[in-house]
Amino acid sequence: MKTEYQQTSKDWVGFNNTETIPNNDKIKQQLENLSVVGLGLTGTLLSLSFANNGHKVIVVDMDSRKVNCVNQNHSPIQDGEMESAMRKARFSRHLIATGDLHNAILQTDVTLVCIGHGSIETEALLSHSIHTICQQIGASLAMKSKYHLVVIHSNLKPMACENQVKPIIERWSNKRCGLDFGLCYLPLRVSHKNQHSPTKLHNSIIHGAYDNKSAQLAIRLFATLDIGLKSVGLNPH
Repeated sequence: MKTEYQQTSKDWVGFNNTETIPNNDKIKQQLENLSVVGLGLTGTLLSLSFANNGHKVIVVDMDSRKVNCVNQNHSPIQDGEMESAMRKARFSRHLIATGDLHNAILQTDVTLVCIGHGSIETEALLSHSIHTICQQIGASLAMKSKYHLVVIHSNLKPMACENQVKPIIERWSNKRCGLDFGLCYLPLRVSHKNQHSPTKLHNSIIHGAYDNKSAQLAIRLFATLDIGLKSVGLNPH
C-alpha cells in the first residue's frame, strides 16, 4: 500500500548564501552520474556542461530524432559552440542519450528535469508532462535503496513543485522526500540568441529546496561547473 506524506510549505527552505563553493574533485565523485530529462536548450546545455566537466551523463528524451542526433555526435540545438562541445563529450564517453528514463534513473544519482523552457506549451500541457515524468521517476525510485536528488528546471510555477511534484514522486516511490530522496526547484537562466552567439549558463540562479541536504547537494553539484547558486526562499504562499 502506498503512503502519502503530508508536509507543509514551511518545509521548503531558501538559502541567502550566494557564495560559490570551490570546484572539488571529491564532489564530482559523489555526484558523478547524472540523468537529464529533456533535449531542449536547457537540457542539452546542462548535459554538455556536466559531461565536459567530468560527470557521466545520461540524457533522456522521447524524441528518437534528438536521441539519435546525440548518439551520432551532433547537438540537437543548432549552435557551433554546442556542436563542438557535443563531439568532446561523446568522444570522452561521458554522454549518452536514450529514451529509457527508468534505466537512466537506476544508473544515476541525480536527475535534472529540464522541460518547458521557452516553449509554447500551455500550463495544462506542461503540468501534464511534469506529472507523467514524476510518475516515472517515482516508480523508478521505488526500486532504488540509495538516496537520489531530483532537480526541477521548468516554467512550472514554484508552488506546483510542492503541491504536485513532491506528492506524485512520494506516492509512486513509496518514499519520503527529504529522507529517501531530495527535491529542488531551480529555474535556470540560459542565454542563447542565435547559432553564431555563445550559449552559456548564468551564475544568477534562483534556488528553492525541500530540505538542507537537497540544497547543499545542488549547490555542490553546480559548483563543479563554477556556477554559484544565488538563492531566494521558495514560499508558495
